[in-house]
Amino acid sequence: MEPNGILIYGELNNDYGLRPVVKQLVTKAYELKPKIWNQRIMVCIIGPRINYDGIVQELGKYGADEAVIVNDNNITEYNPNFFPEIFVEIAQKYPPRIILTGATCQGKEIAAYTAAKLDTGLTADCTNLDIGENNLLLSTRPTFGGQLTADILCRSFPQMATVQENVFKEVQTEQHSASAIFKWFDINKSENKINKLNTIKKSSKHKDICSSDIIIAGGAGACKDNGFALIYQLAQKTGAAVAGSREAFERGFITKSQQIGQTGKTVAPKLYIAVGISGANQHLTGIKNSGKIIAINKDKNAPIFKHADIGIAGDLFEVLPKLIENFDTYNKKEENNE
Repeated sequence: MEPNGILIYGELNNDYGLRPVVKQLVTKAYELKPKIWNQRIMVCIIGPRINYDGIVQELGKYGADEAVIVNDNNITEYNPNFFPEIFVEIAQKYPPRIILTGATCQGKEIAAYTAAKLDTGLTADCTNLDIGENNLLLSTRPTFGGQLTADILCRSFPQMATVQENVFKEVQTEQHSASAIFKWFDINKSENKINKLNTIKKSSKHKDICSSDIIIAGGAGACKDNGFALIYQLAQKTGAAVAGSREAFERGFITKSQQIGQTGKTVAPKLYIAVGISGANQHLTGIKNSGKIIAINKDKNAPIFKHADIGIAGDLFEVLPKLIENFDTYNKKEENNE
């Protein structure tokens, strides 16, 4: 059978709703669809026996044509023993031209297993996808530690790529719907190579930057004196998450989970405040889907100002204390008005 269409792994969250990256991948697939002769977009969902009508309807709104749902009462959460095996079975039954997964823990595991089983290539952590020469998938990803980007053509089928959350925006289409195909999989036939002993929920004192509406990020300029202490003070006043550039991470001011850019995370907050960040391309890639951007930098020629909605050319050690003071004044007024 000739490879046809785009197959996406429909990862579910703990509440059995679609992870945002799935809707983002479907949106991108719908954009690529006319370039590969309007071939179908399929989403493979693996989960428990629940009502999937809402999920199928939601997928249709973003451009999916079909949702292949493998469900069973014994499936309660992700299981590496049989989830990748199920996905490969679906990929073999409906051979796709392109396979996309989110660059999540699940997505990466399923993508690697699938590429090995189907003897094909895989481009990981892509920052863009397009259709290139000979109608092949063109995957863009960072290389050399984020200093450069590489455009990669996969000449074997299926062509595979993983993409981080928030790299693409979710965009709904008009008057589009998806149909559901239900499949059964014998879980008992899978070899139980991994036994789950316990689940430990990871705790962090830092807000999740991927789901925050406001992010305040520090760069090289904040990596001295009390720069990040001021950023954390301002974040506390505004309810923002704290993040930073690669240099801030390498110098120990933030954790890896707080790093933004090509070698970190891609974010899409409503408001992004860049403090002491020059605006190198590898960092700008990680904030391209931000709503509004405020830049604070003492170098009036810093590249970040070309991408900012509001630019403040000044010393962050003078600007941030004034912002914190103004928020204190505002909050006191609000308390008096209650």
